[in-house]
Amino acid sequence: MAIPGVGPVVAAGWLAATAVGAVAGAVAGGATGGIIGAMTGSGVSEEDAHVYAEGVRRGGSLVTAKVDDALVPEAEAILQRSNWVDPAQRRQSYNEQGWTRFDDTLDPYSPDQIEQERNRYRTTTTVL
Repeated sequence: MAIPGVGPVVAAGWLAATAVGAVAGAVAGGATGGIIGAMTGSGVSEEDAHVYAEGVRRGGSLVTAKVDDALVPEAEAILQRSNWVDPAQRRQSYNEQGWTRFDDTLDPYSPDQIEQERNRYRTTTTVL
């Protein structure tokens, strides 16, 4: 599906269904929808939803999972073992670049911009 400001995305599961409904509602009713509406409608704070949407616009991936409350710590631990992004740290980095919130009128990043963005956050390790 295509999300304004994000571009074409591959999505599956509960968030995809929610996003499709939000986009359809926005088109039909002129309301704000898309990825922000899908996430906030699913319980993500608006502040974090803007960071996540901006991350996807900049070439990142968004992985979501609906789990029972008792399994949240285990699910977070699994995600943290991968290329985890702390939304507060990423928001701070975006703010330092002059960003304030996701803007669906902006184009998704080009491949060159995506590479520059990834290099910005890539950590280097020196093996002695």
